[in-house]
Amino acid sequence: MTKRDLTDQKIIEVYIALANEITLSAATFPRLAEKLGIKTPSLYNHFKNLTDLKVQTAIYLHTTLNKRLTEDLIGQSGRQGLRIYAMDYRQFADEYRHVYELLNTVPSFNNAELEKIGRKNNQIILKLLETFNLSNKELLIKSRAFRSLLNGYIILEQLGYFQNGDLTDGESFSGVVDEFLASLA
Repeated sequence: MTKRDLTDQKIIEVYIALANEITLSAATFPRLAEKLGIKTPSLYNHFKNLTDLKVQTAIYLHTTLNKRLTEDLIGQSGRQGLRIYAMDYRQFADEYRHVYELLNTVPSFNNAELEKIGRKNNQIILKLLETFNLSNKELLIKSRAFRSLLNGYIILEQLGYFQNGDLTDGESFSGVVDEFLASLA
């Protein structure tokens, strides 16, 4: 890849691909530069350091997720909307499983742009929950419960839990989501 062809987005996409091959923790600037066919210092023309690349990758992931959710939730609300959100989120987490942890780094990076796009995805959940006429406190609790359910399930699944042969992965996840949806008034 020549310097002229090199964009921030291309670097992020190759970084994600590299993390898929060798894990996120092993995806360093030197390894990324090697994969791109450039010298390591060239990466500093695009990103201050590896942390900056991780922040920009997290922004890219949240933006991609937001686009998918926004498209798939057109005309949806309530339980059906929450179900679609959950299924989309899980599918997204599976597609980006080797960088999924970056979706959960919003507070630790202290980056305004990342916080803004992360909030947009959370606002979708709040909008879907508003149809249940919850108090502000209940809305906050249900939103946090739903996000915790999704993240917790996905993390445990990625760690190898839920291997009981009585349920498929899809049946298990659907059942957990159904239990949450049933708790809504």
